[in-house]
Parts: sequence; C-alpha cells; structure tokens
Amino acid sequence: MNVRVRGFLCLACAFALAPVSCVEKAPSIQATKAERAEIVSKKAPTPQHALDFRFGDKVRLIGYDLEHSPVVPDQPFKVTWYWQVDKAFGEGFEIFTHGADSRSKNRLNLDAARALRSVYPVERWQAGDFIKDTQEVTLPEDWRSDAVVFYLGFYSSAARVPITAGKHDNESRAEVLRVPVRVGPEAKPLARIVARRIAKPIVLDGKLDEVDWQAAQPTGLMLNTMNGQPGGFPAQARVAYDTSNLYVGFSVGDEDLISKFDKNDDHLWEQDCVEIMIDPDGDAKNYFEIQVSPRGVTFDTRYDRPRDPQPFGHVDWSSQIQAKVVVDGTLNDGANDKGYTVELAMPWSAFAVGATPAAVPSADTTWRMNFFVMNSEEHGQRAVGWSAPLVGDFHTLARFGRVVFPVSATFVPPAVTSVPGTSGVSTTKPAK
Repeated sequence: MNVRVRGFLCLACAFALAPVSCVEKAPSIQATKAERAEIVSKKAPTPQHALDFRFGDKVRLIGYDLEHSPVVPDQPFKVTWYWQVDKAFGEGFEIFTHGADSRSKNRLNLDAARALRSVYPVERWQAGDFIKDTQEVTLPEDWRSDAVVFYLGFYSSAARVPITAGKHDNESRAEVLRVPVRVGPEAKPLARIVARRIAKPIVLDGKLDEVDWQAAQPTGLMLNTMNGQPGGFPAQARVAYDTSNLYVGFSVGDEDLISKFDKNDDHLWEQDCVEIMIDPDGDAKNYFEIQVSPRGVTFDTRYDRPRDPQPFGHVDWSSQIQAKVVVDGTLNDGANDKGYTVELAMPWSAFAVGATPAAVPSADTTWRMNFFVMNSEEHGQRAVGWSAPLVGDFHTLARFGRVVFPVSATFVPPAVTSVPGTSGVSTTKPAK
C-alpha cells in the first residue's frame, strides 16, 4: 500500500506535547497472509545501508533502503526501514516518523505512511520478528531546504520509548537518516507523454511514416542531459503499443554519422546510437536498457538496481527486439549527413524477470522511461535526453519521465448486447 504524503504537520507530535494524539488508532487487521509475508519474517534481511539504533530493550533499527538520492520536492520516493524485535511491545504502542528540514524544523508527519500500520501494527510484533517497514514520501512543492531529516521512535499513552543506542534528541527521537534534496531551478518537472494504442502491428521498415506514428505524441526535441536546456542537435521519440509489443520510434538529426560496431552487445554508447531506459513499475529495481545504432546493431541489458550488477548489468538478458533503421547519409565517411530514423518493437514477454511474469500495462498505467541519443564527434561525444537527468549519469532513475498507457495492452473482447425490439439481431458495444 503506497501513501502519498504532502506537507501535513501535526503540531502536537512535532513539539512532543501529546504524541499519542498524532496517530489514529490502527484499524482492525484484515491483512492477507501474502501482505503480512511482505512485512514480517523470521529471516534476517540485508538492507542497503546498515544501522544500529536501539529503542529500550524492545527493538533495533538495523538498516534502511533508499530508492534514490537526492530527492526532489513533489516527486515521490520510497524509504524502507528494517527492524529487529528483541522483545514484544504489547498493547498500546505505536511507531512514528517525522520529517524535518536541515535546521531540524518539523515539516512532515509520516506516522501513517506505511503499510505495516494496518497489516502488522507494533502492538503485534513478537520477539524474533524482522520487520520491513516501507514508506512512500512526497516532499511538498514549497520545500526549500537542501535536506530532509528523518526521526523515528515509539510511544505509548504514557511516554516515548527511550533510545539506548544511536544519535537522538532530548525528545526520544532517533535521527536515523539525512537525505539531500534538489531544490531550485534544477528541480525541473518530469517529462510526460501518452503512448498511442494501435489496433494492428506496425510494419517495421524504419521510416516512421505510418498514420499511427504520425498520430503518436512526440517527446519534443530532447534536451542537454546536464542542464535541461535545448540540446545541441535535433532528436525526438514517439511511443506506441498493442497487445503484443511496445513500439518506439526515433528521429535523429546528425551531420556526421559514426557507427563502426557490428556485433550485438558491443559498446554502442561510445558512438552514435539511440537508447531507451525502462523501469516499468518505477521502483528503481529490475529496469532495462536497450540501444540501437545507425547500423541496426543492438545492445540490451537488465539491472537489479541502479548500475548493479557492475559493469554493464545482466547483458545475457534479451529484449527480443526487432529494429529497423533508415540512414540519410553514409556511415563513417566524413561527408555531410542528415541523420537517421529508428523503429523498434519489443514484446511484452521480454519484461519477465525470473519467476515474475512479464509486465503488461493496464488502462491508465504509467511506466517510468527515458530516451537518449548519443552523437559521436571527431573530438568527443555529446548527448541529449528526453527527461534530463541533470547529472552525469543516465541511470538517474528518479529523473525518468512518465509514459502513460491510456488503454490496456491486453485485448478485451467487446460486449454484445441485444437491440431492443428485434429478434436474433445483436450489436457490438465497445467495452469501456
């Protein structure tokens, strides 16, 4: 369960006047076994970042995962805390999370922004439990501090639980994490387009002249990846899809086409190529990278987490793409060229990860993607991107743009209804 939290401040909780008033009583437990299994385990976890905070003789905070850093106001991110229970709390105990700015001024009450509050509340924790406590946080649009500081703790109606190990204040709040926040002009809004749902497969010829391509929303000219200003050469992309495939088309202006790699999974990014990054569920895990060069050579890989595994992810993964390229010019001859277009189709089945079924967008689903174009020159290389990462790393998943799929990719047969006043006659009514 994800909870989008804006700048709500519970004054009583913030100033420790009446901490119990800050949190509603946990609702009755209706969780399924699967929901509980996502939160509680008897097996020790392996957090990205280890911690050692102790709250009385009850519980320890042993680490956390952070979706990405820095974070940006008005853009959600996830942080997951990992707890080890030494002794049951008993009835009446609750957990709290406060978000403060870099001057320790409380801005956010995040107590309820967690699934465990309804699935496995603190008063049910048992000795030997390991608890996975995921929170989704969105800093308010008016956030101006360069950091958000997280304070955690536990309380009952009587008092807060004392902290016996780890940095804390005099209000029994553990200062567990400080996350940098990108504010100011560089905190640009994320790009967004709507993919075009098509009725029949696109015939791949690299020309992008079909009606469906012309009707698909373009990204607009891509931007300088470092500062988000207009790019140094024209490039844009379009997205379409049907029941079987994701389609992406690129149009690139390039006055000197350089593409000497002739084997799939060569390092195409070192010369001219287009690149797609896809994180279907936006969790910064199990994301995909696909590149196509002006020669039609491809590179594809999958990552478990940002740039993990090193150096180039799971290169044995196959995107199963079909790609066609049309070049307006001549490769590698030094003469003036005009550019190229790329048309590719990628089956939904390629998005399967291990035992996890392939992701197929349902209606109104939003996927996180980014598009880049590399342009090799005599002295160096330049690049443009759709949603500029604003740092020197294309794997900045927090800056991936949003691609909306307005209609389900799975075919739904139309409903058949009878026409009033007729016999044996039917009419087709489109399914909503």
